Amino acid sequence: MNKVILSAMLAASVLATANADDQTTTPAPVPGPVTQPTPAPGPVFNDQQIYWISSNSVRVRASGDLNTKILGELSLNDQVKVINPTQIYNNKYIEVQVVKTYDPIAKSEKYFIAFEFLSPKKVDYKEFSGKYFVVVNVATETLRAYERVCADNSCPAKMLMESEVVVGEDTDHPKEEPGKGRSILGSYRVTGWSKFYQDPEVHYPAWYRDGYPATPAADASWNDWFSKKVMPLDEKGKPEGKMRGAFGWYTAFVAPEAYGQWTHGTLGWGSDKDKFIKRVKKPLINMVSDPRSSGCTRNNNEAIAFIRNLIDVGAPIIKIYAKEAYLDPSLSQYPNMITPWNYVLTKTRNHAVDRDQVLNALKINGADLDAFWQAKLAGGELILDPKDPLNQVIEVGTYDVDSHPDIIEYTPGEKLSKLARKVGRKGNVYGVKDINMHGTFFVDAGMLDSYAHPNEIVEVSGFMDEMTPPWMSINNLRK
Repeated sequence: MNKVILSAMLAASVLATANADDQTTTPAPVPGPVTQPTPAPGPVFNDQQIYWISSNSVRVRASGDLNTKILGELSLNDQVKVINPTQIYNNKYIEVQVVKTYDPIAKSEKYFIAFEFLSPKKVDYKEFSGKYFVVVNVATETLRAYERVCADNSCPAKMLMESEVVVGEDTDHPKEEPGKGRSILGSYRVTGWSKFYQDPEVHYPAWYRDGYPATPAADASWNDWFSKKVMPLDEKGKPEGKMRGAFGWYTAFVAPEAYGQWTHGTLGWGSDKDKFIKRVKKPLINMVSDPRSSGCTRNNNEAIAFIRNLIDVGAPIIKIYAKEAYLDPSLSQYPNMITPWNYVLTKTRNHAVDRDQVLNALKINGADLDAFWQAKLAGGELILDPKDPLNQVIEVGTYDVDSHPDIIEYTPGEKLSKLARKVGRKGNVYGVKDINMHGTFFVDAGMLDSYAHPNEIVEVSGFMDEMTPPWMSINNLRK
């Protein structure tokens, strides 16, 4: 078998366990006889053909047994060849040769994956006809969600929310880890979501998982989320993990060629609001370390839950580095500053978090939910029937959605030291020089004028034949 091509390691977010294979914690290998292959139940594969992985986080196993060692995971559009195409193990797994992946896979004599995730052609979400899209201005560390109001793109988009985020640390990408460092710009599409994601190596244990120690309490300190007391135990009974809940409530996986730089939540509760986002940008912590992500876009948990409720697979996430302005300085279309959104976080792995959706899914009424939550906040001992759906509730809250577009002023890189640009928000987190900044992003319209990615230190990936989607161009309004 040819050696696996490993072009990159993961950026802070490692891999996605979202939609593929199974969602359970990897069990220890069970000794016993090797399962014999059975004739293929239907699918026909060609051992001379390249196949593309059709989902995020497809688990790679050392054999065709369910309880065998997990070697790593493959991401959307990674490439494999099939070995012995007529042999299907346990009516599910097939042996493959990994041809191309950007994800770390442990060395093994053989590699097996579930055959249902093999596609004879590359999966492409490029064409987008939906209503909602997301723009991350890496320069200002701001994420904004928009609605396309006119199908023919002849009118500006409507901004629905904006939120302060954390982007990648200000370092070059090592050749062996090209996704680790600054956030990579480009035009991407959401290819899947995961609730309470954790990386396969359990460096960053899930925010919540059944059987894990309790999550640190609301209002807990930053250091509490690094305590061994909140880490799960490994097979030897020792705590494993560096940081609990680093991916927060939800993780959005994007493609193509995102190098593991996902959009996700962070540690803390909804009631903590953006406390842990703003903490990263204070002077003292930046003097002693670089607390930013390794390339991912990190949101507070209320914000990522709102985004998850708004956009689904196929929606664009566009990452730019631009100066900001208003298309309509009067902001006549934005009379409201705050739009309340009620949510309920549950233990279940489905995607529902909107309050009305959860009430419907759990078949409970709002009065019972509110009484339960008030009693829990009061610290009283709650005794519920084990089958009571209220046992599924983790947090009840209201997210004050910032629905008013606000410009973050740009400061030329020539005027910023490396420390100064990391503290607060200077509109230029990587200190790009003014000569390398091109065009304008109109934050109230979700549109760009004469924009080009800066050619100084920020790298570009995603769809390489489009810098940004053509419907974001201000030229649509000038026709």
